[in-house]
Amino acid sequence: MFASGFSWFRLIPAIDKDTLFASLGLTEHQAMAGHEVANTTVHLHAWLAAITVMTLAVLARMGLESARRRQGMEQYVPSGRFDFVSAAEVFAQGILGLMGDLLEKRDQRTFFPLIAGLFSYIFFCNIQSIIPGFLPPTDNINTNIGMAVVVFLTFWGVGLSRDAWGFIKHLAGPALLLSWFMLPLELVSLCIRPVSLTVRLTANLYGDHQVFTILSEMIPVGIPSALLALAMMVSVVQAFVFSLLTVIYINLSLPHGDHDDHHDGHGASAH
Repeated sequence: MFASGFSWFRLIPAIDKDTLFASLGLTEHQAMAGHEVANTTVHLHAWLAAITVMTLAVLARMGLESARRRQGMEQYVPSGRFDFVSAAEVFAQGILGLMGDLLEKRDQRTFFPLIAGLFSYIFFCNIQSIIPGFLPPTDNINTNIGMAVVVFLTFWGVGLSRDAWGFIKHLAGPALLLSWFMLPLELVSLCIRPVSLTVRLTANLYGDHQVFTILSEMIPVGIPSALLALAMMVSVVQAFVFSLLTVIYINLSLPHGDHDDHHDGHGASAH
């Protein structure tokens, strides 16, 4: 039952009978225009992942503030056990490590909320595929295209706000004579990026969920348990890939002068 698309949310009568949106004031036509039961459950599972991320973020912040209230150097000394605050610190260091080779320190601090938010949200969406009675929102293209559009707008926003002329000049190519050809080509390439982000995440999660469903029905003992490890790995890897590509796109949108200074700084420090 759990592997065949069952969701605990469908035990709620208003969702199972598709009257939830009607009770919120939508007309019958609006309710039938794309808010059927399947889409309703997708929205609810997506909100569940978002609420989980926000709750964990608040708890991590409370733990940080608790540590800051200690006296002197005690606030910098970690506890002797692996608790929630320690796990949050490991996660933060991992995200900073993901960004460290591509972004400067100031840019790491600027874009940390975006990258950490994307990674954790995608992970908690993906991980619902292995919890009985829950469905991964990321196997629905609407969930993923929203995140891809955010990445796309961030790319353009960073490029145009940091150095608009240099950003456009970079898109036009190295030679002025080739700009008539390079600029449209680059614009098409930029439009393809959010599509590739969306399709990659959707296809992987949808395929993983379908394989788990089919094999669970064919061989109900043994194989489903083995596939849980694979599903966990896919959940982490896909969150990592989406976040890493976002960092790469942000890096490409930064002014080239910043990149040169960044590399010179590394070279000077190495010597």
